[in-house]
Amino acid sequence: MVLQLVVFDLDGTLVTAEINFHAMRQAIRDLLMSNGFPLEVLPMNSTQDLLRSAFAYAQTQGHSPVEISELRDKVYAVAVEIEWEGARKAQLVPGARETLQELRNRGVNIAILTNDNRDVADFLLAKFEMDTLVNLLVSRDEAAHMKPSTEGLELILKHFGITPSQTIFVGDSTIDIMTAKKLRIPCIARISKVRTEKELYEEGAIVVFPTLEPIIQYLDEQDLLPLPTENTKAKG
Repeated sequence: MVLQLVVFDLDGTLVTAEINFHAMRQAIRDLLMSNGFPLEVLPMNSTQDLLRSAFAYAQTQGHSPVEISELRDKVYAVAVEIEWEGARKAQLVPGARETLQELRNRGVNIAILTNDNRDVADFLLAKFEMDTLVNLLVSRDEAAHMKPSTEGLELILKHFGITPSQTIFVGDSTIDIMTAKKLRIPCIARISKVRTEKELYEEGAIVVFPTLEPIIQYLDEQDLLPLPTENTKAKG
């Protein structure tokens, strides 16, 4: 198999994860409780579980689709404020830009799948001059259901007309690995603040690295990348 597509997570993978997710969950829970949601339906283990549980509860209570949509907008407005705080503090992960550039040089398509707001994701890619290296960005604004739902990943595959067998996912969390596994896409993991190396391997990562710098060599060793062209060699 020769890769035709590499899908990257953003926070914690290409840039450092500086979002205070605990503060985000607390702020969202406070908002929901002020709107009559009981504490017992608002888990704090992950933002995705918190939102999933809250919106499921809203449906059982007879909230209309319009009311749920309005509530979702309020929740995401809280999340975006905290995402912007993290984006301004984020730093480029070693090897990120070089890895994207080499994949492009080899003719591999590059996509980003992030649970971030679109404007925040666009800001981060432009901040670190990666926007011109990415073929497609799918944020939570394009996919109604965030990771670990496969909706965004399926949108990416459909956009390129590429199968899971021609794809690799690169992320830093067990949620990234879970998402890729559902479509039988191998996942390379980077160790960040989110999960330990042990947790990433246990979830099913095929290999775990502390930075992105070793990825090209690893893919070459597995005979997964197209060979460099003469133009690529000249650039090196």
